[in-house]
Amino acid sequence: MWCVLDGKYDFGGRTTVGGVRSDNLQGNSRVGATLALPVNRNNSVKLYASTSVQTRAGSDYSIGGVAWQFRWW
Repeated sequence: MWCVLDGKYDFGGRTTVGGVRSDNLQGNSRVGATLALPVNRNNSVKLYASTSVQTRAGSDYSIGGVAWQFRWW
């Protein structure tokens, strides 16, 4: 079993209209976590979640899910 905490910062995506650059640079700080639970030698279940901490000009969302992981060898 393992657990990981993560964080990231993204920026970019500015618009230009008629050659004039707008002051709408997008930025987003996020924090998340992943927990992997072994089922047997080759299979595990991963639970993950992430949410916005600080958002500028959109891109504010939260996400979560479950994934099945299979290891070939």
